[in-house]
Amino acid sequence: MDSTLHDIHKNVLFPQDVLHLFTDIINNDPVSRKVFIYVGRSLKEQQKTVSHIRGVTVNDIVENVKIERKERVPKGKTFIYQKTITNIDRKAAERIVDKLLDMSLLYYTPVKPYKFLFMSNRGWQITEEIINRIKENK
Repeated sequence: MDSTLHDIHKNVLFPQDVLHLFTDIINNDPVSRKVFIYVGRSLKEQQKTVSHIRGVTVNDIVENVKIERKERVPKGKTFIYQKTITNIDRKAAERIVDKLLDMSLLYYTPVKPYKFLFMSNRGWQITEEIINRIKENK
């Protein structure tokens, strides 16, 4: 969702059933959860340190989010796949960001050639629910 659409619907909040549904969707995909949590943490840090929040770009996500994935390793004439911890691919990061934008959890302001991502009120609702679930499980 872009910033103009966000401004129109910024006060809309999720009802409890939709809140639980979207929280389950994000929790069941560990990569989406890492990206979503990274965006929230980055925005909170920017709030604390900088008077003007600039947002998060896909480049920031690619540089800072590490995931576990299988990587092709040559072994003789063939190859095998080993699990390694590496940075997320740009395409994967873009797909996840697009999904979060479609879910209206994030919005962006276009500043050529970048899109600066921000969390909507609905995104903060989901973040709160994820944190509450983590505290309940401990």
